Amino acid sequence: MKRQSESPQPSLFEEGEPSVVLTPAQETELAMLVEALLREIAMALANGEIANDQNYG
Repeated sequence: MKRQSESPQPSLFEEGEPSVVLTPAQETELAMLVEALLREIAMALANGEIANDQNYG
């Protein structure tokens, strides 16, 4: 018989109250940072700066 253990980490898709509540200014700043990060990733991909890190050997 399997015993279910409760994980100390919440599920990524768990519904409920967020553990951190951001102010509107913090949400705006976070959105701008995420957008900048995604643009950096897109530019690196477009310029071929990101190599395939998988080791096939």
